[in-house]
Amino acid sequence: MMVGYRSAHGSGVELARGGVFVWLSFIVLVAFTGGASRYDALQILPLRTVSALFAVTGCYFLASGRGTTERALAYLFLALVMLMAIQLVPLPIQVWSELLGQQMVVELDSVVGLTAEWRPITLAPMRTWNAIGSLIVPCAALTLTFAFTRTSRPLLQAVAALGLLNAILGLAQILGGRYTLLYFYEVTNAGGAVGLFANENHAAIFAACSMLVVAFLSMRARLAGEARWWQIAYIAAFFLIFSIALITGSRAGFVAALGSLMATLLMVSMAQRPSRRRRGSGKMRRWLERNPRAIILVPFAVLSGLVVIFVALGRAPAFADIFARDPLADLRWSVWPILAEMLSVHWLIGTGFGSFEQVYQVFEPRSLLMAKYINQAHNDWLQLIIEGGVAGGLLLVAVIGWIAKNVVTLTGSSLGWVSVIFWATLFAIIGGASLVDYPLRTPVFQVSTIFFLIALSRDARDKNIT
Repeated sequence: MMVGYRSAHGSGVELARGGVFVWLSFIVLVAFTGGASRYDALQILPLRTVSALFAVTGCYFLASGRGTTERALAYLFLALVMLMAIQLVPLPIQVWSELLGQQMVVELDSVVGLTAEWRPITLAPMRTWNAIGSLIVPCAALTLTFAFTRTSRPLLQAVAALGLLNAILGLAQILGGRYTLLYFYEVTNAGGAVGLFANENHAAIFAACSMLVVAFLSMRARLAGEARWWQIAYIAAFFLIFSIALITGSRAGFVAALGSLMATLLMVSMAQRPSRRRRGSGKMRRWLERNPRAIILVPFAVLSGLVVIFVALGRAPAFADIFARDPLADLRWSVWPILAEMLSVHWLIGTGFGSFEQVYQVFEPRSLLMAKYINQAHNDWLQLIIEGGVAGGLLLVAVIGWIAKNVVTLTGSSLGWVSVIFWATLFAIIGGASLVDYPLRTPVFQVSTIFFLIALSRDARDKNIT
């Protein structure tokens, strides 16, 4: 349910409609300009500029109308902003030179005669400024969502709509070929189903997440007794997104989609358990009571058959790639020792958010010099600590602890363990993908994750509301 805010300048209904329009306009902006993780993508400038206006709008209505019960999320976000800002504060050379990991720069300064310079903690100040600038988009998502929504349902529906749009666009890209105008970004996986993204891996992981969201919304719609056509629409969307997830070239996305499928089937089997008050009503229900395994075996057989057909016809390239030798995967394994060395040197205060690419070049051995270059660690867990130090690691632990606390709370909700399986699997997919890639560095994923966190908070708060 969408709600507005209190104001002395108009009725609540009028403001609610205006708020929904502003919120949806922001989502459309992010969908078509926020699919790239590169800081130099052309779409970044208009995205951040307009998002800043949306953030100001959200802050204004929060201050003048209504507050939020998701204060913990706001505090965690502010902690991240403060950590980045602290890394940019210039320090006297006497203090800075004693910090762990800076000795190399001190030696270089002495060679060129810069012994009296004040320096910030970050080793790449411009990249850290860019990292702070990138937070404008999730900040707008936070403030607008706090101001204009009150329940989890519109947030999950927004992600489901993005997932469906991502699938439809991916299908159109495959049909249009590698030179179609439907690819929005200059640096992209042309010829693949990237959808709203520049990277095929990110599109596939997002498809796996949106599959789960669509399945969960379908179960909530059934529990709430909503119109049958809503449930049919959710089922159709699920199959379309799953089909697109199968034909991407992303191995991580393929595995994530299968994991999402298994979690969905488990949720279906648990949600369909007949209650005492409904037993005996209808032939189909009585048959299901006598054959409870059919609840999960039938959809499992249908979806498994779909997977087999795609694989047999050669339309699941990621499946074949699992057994193939991948030079990029070999490169990712090769950089692990370098990442470990970077972590051992910079674990205390970090190199500065956004500085990984420049600092990696200092540690890069000659054996790995090649035309391709490493611009991310392809392991966001490690990169967060390399760039943010102990403080970044503690912030990550705080977020994980907050998620776990709210997921456990949902055991007493109206959907019980169905909700627990959904949320645990959803964040497991995002966390698992971040071990081998960096999906959360794209604005679309950042905004969707903000929606997930707020929706989880509201589900935990309103445990018996569907």
